[in-house]
Amino acid sequence: MSERELESKINQGLQITHRRVVEQHRRDNQPLIFSENGVVKQVDPFTVAI
Repeated sequence: MSERELESKINQGLQITHRRVVEQHRRDNQPLIFSENGVVKQVDPFTVAI
């Protein structure tokens, strides 16, 4: 497997995981919580593009 193929598969996995996390938080009506530059942020999952 070349570097380009590996990178493509990793990107596909990240996109699938992103979609599933956002969909789960929408179903449960829970905010997405993450850290950006050491600051904890909460985001409404309905404002995040899938």
